[in-house]
Amino acid sequence: MEPIVFVLALLVVQAALGALDTFVSHEWLERLPHRAWAARELALHAMRSALYAAIFAGLAWLEWHGAWSWLVLAVMLVEYAVTTVDSVVEDKTRELSTFERTNHMLLALNTGLYTAVYVLQMVAWQRLPDAVVGAHHSLWLSLPLTAAALSAAAWAVRDAIAAGRMHAVAIAGGAARGPSSADGPENLYRRATPPR
Repeated sequence: MEPIVFVLALLVVQAALGALDTFVSHEWLERLPHRAWAARELALHAMRSALYAAIFAGLAWLEWHGAWSWLVLAVMLVEYAVTTVDSVVEDKTRELSTFERTNHMLLALNTGLYTAVYVLQMVAWQRLPDAVVGAHHSLWLSLPLTAAALSAAAWAVRDAIAAGRMHAVAIAGGAARGPSSADGPENLYRRATPPR
């Protein structure tokens, strides 16, 4: 069995964990699209969702031979960098629940796994002439990833719009700066933690 099969299976897991993080933590518990202080985090989420849409769709239906395989790896690494920045922003603007932190740890672990296995697939693809060709994976992998790609693309647009709207609200309300380390601990927590 080729490594790409394991990559796709891990990406399906990633999509499921990401959906859980989005709908439970971001939408239901924190209501991020309605929080002015969350504009920067929403913008990062939009970027990440767009990158995931490309990864999901790009690997569900295509093979990236030769030098083209580096493009997919580059997108994966950019996504990892965006997620790292997002983690820093989250720690500065709000207190994460135990559920969300645990889910983030699982997402990070799975990211490392699918990236490492993809590198194994790259070794095989590097031996082939440079080309992007159609893939013929099992539909039980390709179809969920297609649905995930479409959902991620839609959510990227939705979060980008929400980020712009919340940024405008923050500026209008004088809260664009967000919490600062110069604030006292009580004020920092009060400003960084969304009301329940």
